[in-house]
Amino acid sequence: MPIERRNSSAQVRSIIIGVVSVAFIGLLAFAVIRAATGGGTSVTTSGSNGEWNLGPVESKVEAIRDGGPILIPDPAGSQRLPIFISHTGNDNTANWYAFEARPPDSPDDCFLEWDRDAEEFTAPCVEETFPVTGEGLRNFGTSVTEDGELIIDLTPGDG
Repeated sequence: MPIERRNSSAQVRSIIIGVVSVAFIGLLAFAVIRAATGGGTSVTTSGSNGEWNLGPVESKVEAIRDGGPILIPDPAGSQRLPIFISHTGNDNTANWYAFEARPPDSPDDCFLEWDRDAEEFTAPCVEETFPVTGEGLRNFGTSVTEDGELIIDLTPGDG
C-alpha cells in the first residue's frame, strides 16, 4: 500500500493553520467570557491596595433595576466573603453600596436574600431584615472613576 508523501512546505502550512486555529478559538472564548461578564472585573493587588474594579456602572445599574442588588462571589475565590452591590437614586456616580452578603455573627451558610416586594434583604437563618443600603452589615467603600468604572475598596478595616 502506498504511503502519502508530503513536501515540507505542506507540513509547515498545516502546522501554521493548526496553531492559528487554536489561537483564534482561545481568543474567541476569551472575548465571549469577557462580554458575558460585563467587560470583566479585576482585583487590584498592588501593595496594600485592595480595590476591586467591577467595570462600567451603566451595566450594573441596569442589572440592579431589572433584578435587584447583585450578589458578587468572594473576589479571592474562597467564598468566605461574598458581597452584595446595590444602588439607589438616579445618579449613576453616587449612592453605591457594597456590603457583606452574610449577617453579622451568622453561620457560614447563612446568606442574605433580596425580597423584591419589600425592597429589603432578609436573613431567614437569623430572622432579621436589612435595608438596600446594607445598614447593619459590614460595609465596603465604593467610588466611581472618571471613566465610569465602579470601584469597591475591600481593604481590611475600611468601608
